[in-house]
Amino acid sequence: MEKVISVEHLKQLAFRENGDWVQFYIFLAGGIARSGKMISYRPPERKNWLVINEIDDSYQELIDKSLSKRTSIVEAIKKGAFFYADLS
Repeated sequence: MEKVISVEHLKQLAFRENGDWVQFYIFLAGGIARSGKMISYRPPERKNWLVINEIDDSYQELIDKSLSKRTSIVEAIKKGAFFYADLS
């Protein structure tokens, strides 16, 4: 696993030319629990962030500004608790 260090870093990790989804985790309670997120970053689109929250299978389409307002992703990055899971 690789720690995500910024939103710009997240953009690089979550972008796939073919639009594939990428697995990420937020580690909670000091790493005792985790919350899975499948993310696809699509910069040419108006809603450039697509997020599936695995805990409840909810789906979100977001713009850059709403990523910090409607998810806990940016807060988790700032706390050092957001990780990229390279499953390949």
